[in-house]
Amino acid sequence: MNLNYKNIVVLLFLFFYPSAKSAENIFLYKGTFSRTIEIEELNKFNEKGKPSNKLKSLMKILNLNDKDLQNFLSYKIEVPLKTSSRLMNSKIGEVFLSRLSKIIYPNKISNTKTSIKAIRSGVILSSYKNNESINLIDFFKEYPNKNIAIDLNALNKAFKKAESLKELIDFYSNSPFKKLKDGRSST
Repeated sequence: MNLNYKNIVVLLFLFFYPSAKSAENIFLYKGTFSRTIEIEELNKFNEKGKPSNKLKSLMKILNLNDKDLQNFLSYKIEVPLKTSSRLMNSKIGEVFLSRLSKIIYPNKISNTKTSIKAIRSGVILSSYKNNESINLIDFFKEYPNKNIAIDLNALNKAFKKAESLKELIDFYSNSPFKKLKDGRSST
């Protein structure tokens, strides 16, 4: 193997360069409102159920109660590695990740490609380390940037769209138009 000086420097750099750190802080943005919370603080709350004073004031501002936040943080989702990797690299997955990257992204970095890669990495690593299931805290711990930004306005819009879509699906599935639902309409 022919190793020259440049190759040796690159190899040494790769071996001794520290790996990417996981997220430590979450920056919440809503218009001009901005607050920061440490992920470790959320993790302690999730494990013990007792919020710190900072978290209490943040929950009051966001109109959240203890139980709802704890349920939200600990809600587990099954994420099989092979399937999720294929899905995130498909066209529909790219669209979903690009929309999600407007809600969750590395703080102070508005590059969509970087944000998509960070989300993809957080999902895959947390799924791998947690027996193919993740929760929000696991995802945050594996997110490859020290600071995560969450746009609360964009998150609220996404929830509203999801609710209206759910209402439309419920209406259609419970509709009295049985022939239309079964595809037997005479029109």
